[in-house]
Amino acid sequence: MKESHQGEVPSNVASYAAIPPFDFCISILGSGGVGKTALLRSFFDQPFEEKHIPTVDDYYVHSLSMDGKHFTLCIVDTAGSYSFPVMRSLALNSSHAYIVVYAVDDVVSFEEAVKTMEEISALRGNSENVVPVILVGNKLDTDVTEREVTAREGYEAVSVMSLLEGEYIEASAKIDFRVDKIFSNMLEALIYKGRKRRRKKFAKRRLRVRRGKKQKFKEPHRTCNIM
Repeated sequence: MKESHQGEVPSNVASYAAIPPFDFCISILGSGGVGKTALLRSFFDQPFEEKHIPTVDDYYVHSLSMDGKHFTLCIVDTAGSYSFPVMRSLALNSSHAYIVVYAVDDVVSFEEAVKTMEEISALRGNSENVVPVILVGNKLDTDVTEREVTAREGYEAVSVMSLLEGEYIEASAKIDFRVDKIFSNMLEALIYKGRKRRRKKFAKRRLRVRRGKKQKFKEPHRTCNIM
């Protein structure tokens, strides 16, 4: 699928209630300082900031074009702490998909990311509605000697989440490596999920129609005339 931005800078929205209509809502979750906002800034072609500035909760509305079709995304950049439980609960309950971020040089942030995926799975996951989640190992530009979480551990963390449609991507917001891949793959997963749901709904409707038209066969009454 081909993906492209529609506009360089996203629209920052003051509150969730003020968000205009959108096709999909994606929440970005993870511990403080792992680079959630930095990934967004890189995706929106904005300069990387070395200094970490804690986020309360920001909402962005941004348009993407994929395969000639336009989609409006609401992207929720959540706080890295649990100081705002109401906002976190809103993000978890109102989103169509999730990007869970940790830093490859911080094993504690990885453990927190795994807990977050488990929370999403318990809250939103079920066999009829598998939720798209991308686990992102950020700060791939970090020196290999400082790395605390291996790629294998990242892949394994996703693979055990049976009720999540999971994917693992390692990226770097600082050098803008694989950042676009995160969002284009997420949009592709959401589009595929929508098509799959519509096909399933159509199949059920056809089954109901067939059952409605089905009639019990009655053997015709025959007579025998002897001449």
